[in-house]
Amino acid sequence: MAPVSNPDKDADGGDYDAADSCGIAATRSRREKREKVGRKSALEQLKRAKKGEKVKYEVEDISSVYEEVDEEQYSKMVRERQDDDWIIDDDGTGYVEDGREIFDEDLEDNASEKGPKGKPGKGGVSKDGKNAKKVAVSKPNSIKSMFMNSNVRKPAEKDVDLSKDDLLGDILQDLHSEKPALLTPPPVITLKKKKALGSPMNPFSVKPQTPKHSPSAPVSKPRLAVPCPPPADPSPVPAPKPAPSIHTKKPKVEEEPEEVADSLEFDGVDFDEPMELGAEEQEEVAVKAKEEAEPKPIVKVEPKTEPNDEVLKLGMIGGSCWEKMEEEEVEEAPVEVQVDSSQLPLIEGPDGEMVFRFYWLDAFEDQFSQPGVVYLFGKVWIESAKAHVSCCVAVKNIERTMYFLPREHRVNLASGEETDIPVGMMDVYQEFNDLSEKFKIMKFKSRKVEKNYAFEIPDVPTQCEYLEVRYSAEMPQLPSDLKGSTFSHVFGTNTSSLEHLLLSRKIRGPCWLDIKTPTLISQPMSWCKVEAIALKSDLISVVKDLPPPPLVVMSISLKTVQNPKTHHNEIVSLAALIHYKFPLDKAPPRIPYQTHFCVVSKPNDCIYPYDFKDAVVKKNGVVEIAATERTLLGFFLAKMHKIDPDVLVGHDILGFDLEVLLQRINVCKVPFWSKIGRLRRANMPKLGGRGGFAEKSAACGRLVCDVEISAKELIRCKSYHLTELAAQILKTERAVVSPENIRNLYSDSPHLLYLLELTWMDAKLILQIMCELNVLPLALQITNIAGNVMSRTLMGGRSERNEYLLLHAFHEKNYIVPDKQFFKKHQQDPGEDEDVDLGKSKSGKVRKKAAYAGGLVLEPKVGFYDKFILLLDFNSLYPSIIQEFNICFTTVQREAPGSRKKTEEEDIDEVPEVPDSDLEMGVLPKEIRKLVERRRQVKQLMKQPDLNPDLYLQYDIRQKALKLTANSMYGCLGFSYSRFYAKPLAALVTHKGREILMHTKDMVQKMNLDVIYGDTDSIMINTNSSNLEEVMKLGNKVKSEVNKLYKLLEIDIDGVFKSLLLLKKKKYAALTVEQLGDGRYTTKQEFKGLDIVRRDWCDLAKECGNYVIGQILSDQNRDIILENIQQHLIEVGEKVASGSIPVNMFEIHKALAKDPQDYPDKKSLPHVHVALWINSQGGRKVKAGDTISYVICQDGSNLGASQRAYAPEQLQKQPGLTLDNQYYLSQQVHPVVGRICEPIEGVDGVLIATWLGLDPGQFRAQQRQQREEEADGVLGVPPQLTDEERYRDCERFSFSCPDCGTENIYDSVFEGAGNVMEPSLKRCCHIPCGGSPLEHPVQISNKLLLDIRRHIRKFYSGWLLCEDQACQNRTRRLPVAFSRSGPICPLCYKSTLKPEYSEKALYNQLSFYRFIFDWDYAVTKGDDKQRFKSAWAKEREVYKKLKGVVDRVLVSSSYSEVNLSKLFQAFTTLK
Repeated sequence: MAPVSNPDKDADGGDYDAADSCGIAATRSRREKREKVGRKSALEQLKRAKKGEKVKYEVEDISSVYEEVDEEQYSKMVRERQDDDWIIDDDGTGYVEDGREIFDEDLEDNASEKGPKGKPGKGGVSKDGKNAKKVAVSKPNSIKSMFMNSNVRKPAEKDVDLSKDDLLGDILQDLHSEKPALLTPPPVITLKKKKALGSPMNPFSVKPQTPKHSPSAPVSKPRLAVPCPPPADPSPVPAPKPAPSIHTKKPKVEEEPEEVADSLEFDGVDFDEPMELGAEEQEEVAVKAKEEAEPKPIVKVEPKTEPNDEVLKLGMIGGSCWEKMEEEEVEEAPVEVQVDSSQLPLIEGPDGEMVFRFYWLDAFEDQFSQPGVVYLFGKVWIESAKAHVSCCVAVKNIERTMYFLPREHRVNLASGEETDIPVGMMDVYQEFNDLSEKFKIMKFKSRKVEKNYAFEIPDVPTQCEYLEVRYSAEMPQLPSDLKGSTFSHVFGTNTSSLEHLLLSRKIRGPCWLDIKTPTLISQPMSWCKVEAIALKSDLISVVKDLPPPPLVVMSISLKTVQNPKTHHNEIVSLAALIHYKFPLDKAPPRIPYQTHFCVVSKPNDCIYPYDFKDAVVKKNGVVEIAATERTLLGFFLAKMHKIDPDVLVGHDILGFDLEVLLQRINVCKVPFWSKIGRLRRANMPKLGGRGGFAEKSAACGRLVCDVEISAKELIRCKSYHLTELAAQILKTERAVVSPENIRNLYSDSPHLLYLLELTWMDAKLILQIMCELNVLPLALQITNIAGNVMSRTLMGGRSERNEYLLLHAFHEKNYIVPDKQFFKKHQQDPGEDEDVDLGKSKSGKVRKKAAYAGGLVLEPKVGFYDKFILLLDFNSLYPSIIQEFNICFTTVQREAPGSRKKTEEEDIDEVPEVPDSDLEMGVLPKEIRKLVERRRQVKQLMKQPDLNPDLYLQYDIRQKALKLTANSMYGCLGFSYSRFYAKPLAALVTHKGREILMHTKDMVQKMNLDVIYGDTDSIMINTNSSNLEEVMKLGNKVKSEVNKLYKLLEIDIDGVFKSLLLLKKKKYAALTVEQLGDGRYTTKQEFKGLDIVRRDWCDLAKECGNYVIGQILSDQNRDIILENIQQHLIEVGEKVASGSIPVNMFEIHKALAKDPQDYPDKKSLPHVHVALWINSQGGRKVKAGDTISYVICQDGSNLGASQRAYAPEQLQKQPGLTLDNQYYLSQQVHPVVGRICEPIEGVDGVLIATWLGLDPGQFRAQQRQQREEEADGVLGVPPQLTDEERYRDCERFSFSCPDCGTENIYDSVFEGAGNVMEPSLKRCCHIPCGGSPLEHPVQISNKLLLDIRRHIRKFYSGWLLCEDQACQNRTRRLPVAFSRSGPICPLCYKSTLKPEYSEKALYNQLSFYRFIFDWDYAVTKGDDKQRFKSAWAKEREVYKKLKGVVDRVLVSSSYSEVNLSKLFQAFTTLK
């Protein structure tokens, strides 16, 4: 029976009458109220006590304080109290009545004192009863909770109340959690019960949903992943927030499913103790058996906790995204394997010897604290358990190995002079022996060896004897630039132990390894199940042709909020999906996870909804509810240790998730941080560096797969955010909640469950993306080909893969390989870095000149082609050139950089000679040929009939890996940070590429075909044919003629274009022909380099560009095309003005080339400006490589457009922001459409501006400026221009007729044609007028003079305009900063200021005025010169006078003449 306070007998009733005794102040108080007495009576008592009288206290014995009710009555009372609005006029938003007796809480708080017989709450037993209250939710906003706001319960035996001190409370909390109480047994942590076969995988479900919960959606749709959000944005949780606790009624506990009763509370857990996961299960079984023996009363669900809207129900009850796995797909989580640590699982090796065989996945070394030791992590087969478990093998005593190159003669190191004393190998040994004491090398061994060398250091012979020296890696490393009197170079000083191990044992990526005579460890060095030591690297051998074991894969997703005080990200929810048998070399499983876990915490300034745990129960949810972030992190590390995943999968996991997890583990002082990896380590690496290397180091032993990095390498996407990847790869929409709104979701249970659902959904999407891209199988194949470490392959970057491929190849051929250089360019001439191009980039920064000439791009024949165009392409041009001409380090004779001083410019661009054809094939072409041959074989295997789909997928992944590796081999030659950087070889390859393309072009032209464009490895041929069959025949003919010239180079037909719009180099649009057979074909649009395929143009501009290109490439009549384009642009202008276009169409996407804080000109770069704002908001930090979305807004300021960039969410939330329609039409839509329409005659920027509803004036000035620049750029162009072209942008002369007032506009001397031609001033254009402006020459002269003065005044006003259309800064103040092209705009700091009205524009305008009155010039240009000379003598005189007005002004202009005497005046003064 539940104890209920009796209002009639309650001694605490005090000042309240019986009607009010149910109030919370009377019946919920924990404190005993002392009877209030007046000051007078207190004084009397004090006086009596002083006199020695004894004060007697009488205690009234109350026989029955409580009345007893049954469970049903108690539940009814609780519901009535909850429904009772007992605070007046608070609109239901203030305090919430929990409805239960305070003794319910006391029962929970004292559960630890009752031992196993007491029924604990849902969270299990606390260690000392002090922290049990913190695990989940208390009643929010109640008066009691406000008074009880403390993190640590006051100990009963103490007199001092420390619970009010928050800081001290936090310290005590850690102390309490780490020292077990005397009265309670230490808690044991257990995982969830293993799922039975066929159990549903809904993350919030442990038994099949009843039809009541999901009547219409028993199985979710496979491609819909949008959890339905709650209906309204909940209000933030109010300020006073007590430490949460779950108050559970006994009926609720009994009604719980097993898994929920099994869920863990981690407040009292001693994280410093090893987490054992078996003992508690037995204890819990006993508890549950006792619970089940009792009758289970039916408790109705409170109606107020159920969300009223259907949307929220669908979002969280077995609906769209909480998918269930089908019965046949669900497998049991494997039983934990217990391994006998006293012996190793040995098997018989190939030679009959017992060996330790394991599959290695990852390797780790710490060159500073543990030199000479490499840890190999992987999987080993345990025969007794029939399972693979994790293992760690420490390979010790890997020695440093160096090679000393002897000199021919001794050198005096002090003076640098060479002596005549020859050097022998013993001399080198003796000198090193002397040096060894200086470098504290106490013991070493040496021998004479013969080695080859073929790299960039000068004066090193191709083949020579070296002194090989080996000593323990624990002794100091020699300096890499060490030289002696008997040796000139030392190679291998900084070679890592890991590299030495991989090369010496020929280990190429993950594979099975055998270890002979392994030894047991004395103390644990890792968190793996099996540990062994190999005392030297020679004991390791590779086992071939065995399939890899299945792996444990864990996908994680987490949500964070920013602490407003510390500005650190704090983790509030974490979800993980796990698959225990994920195949590494086969197709991924159809449902890529078998089990999962979710854990939720809360921000410090929030509390859980009071009914959250009940809501989880009602939804059949499996959620760990952690009171603090420390609890959450402890739970996560325990899970990591228990599940022991081989692969961690996440999105931006290296850039954010791992860093945040480690930082929070550090801040919260959670022990055993290294469980996030597999190596036991005490000191956490320094976090936050570039590239995620520290985070990967912390997780060593586990492969970390970041789907963002993998997607960047494998697919092209406008951004690589999870939302975009889900849309493009999975064709799935992803729901997002912004970090600042996460706190609001703690307002009620449905919203908090929605947050958990989103976290779980993200983990699922991440896993699906990894499977869809086949990331793991592809990374395995690439790593096996290259021979590096798979964890590095997963981190992206092809340079290291190529390095290891060549390291293995050269090591096998007995070559000394180049030493790895750190933090500087390799083999770079000092002059190369200083070699700066004279030109400047758009941003005004000086560009560095290219180190060598790249691919050739032919000048395009710009225009529109409506006949078939052939596109021919060389297959893998650069790898083929390397093979064709045997280009290798070992074959090409080259002069090493810096060996002689470069005096002439030709020497800088000097290309080495092609090797002789009779030379043996070099290492580089041989390796590429191997890759090409293996790919060809794999592709043949793929053509087999009736091939198993899984096998086909394996072959496809392998051929893709081979192709990626082969095509990137050239890159290591030209990449200056590469270990195998060789500029002469890279220059030779590109030189041959240019030569081949030019030769192909000449050959095609000799076949009377028109080559209209060519780029690096492809050419376009205009066939002038409309017959596809003829075109294909022509293509095959060209192909066979070109291929006759080469052995390995091969050109092929890459495509046929039905029509082509060629705009400029690397920019074209075409209709590509896709043949269907029988002479039929379809067409598909293809774009190259156009604005519509670039990310930094908004979708509105791209849509307009797509429409215009579609019209131009169509077969319609030209007039119809122009009419359609005009109509569409007018509509777009109207829609933008009316605001009927969605905001996402205005978003501009731009990638960060470096971290936002590293940009020097942050203000002028809109995406950097927005990135800095995003980083200031908390949550995920954007970094180099991330894509930023922003919109340009009107914010009431006069700043340039680039400084008015805002994130889309700012536009929605920030008042006073509106989209800058003018910017989008003039700077986004107009440029895109204008560039596409450039080849169309009659369409210019002014016309497009008019269609879009823009002011055409600014575009006219811009057009004029462009023409001026074009005319200035080509010598001799102005004289070749026609009068119409020269004066196209000039303002026409206008004169109002004195008789009728009509304005007449004049642009030539004569108007009309043939016999009706007459002087333009002869008649007024208003026919009824009949007047003649020629009769008013004085008025015309005055008007002309006023116009001339107006233009001169406009020029001298000196307005400067920024050439960047996005900036449009207009000023008369000349800035201080100048570049080569002019003054730099002080507003945007990147573009130059140009005169709004230039001297050339003024001169052209004055020349135009002279032109329209130049009678003699017009007569000479006309056809009937004689008639003009004889007639209109009077009119001719008027024209002559008007021309004289302009001539007098032009005489004073020096623009068009060169005064040689002034030009050479400086020289005459020198005499």
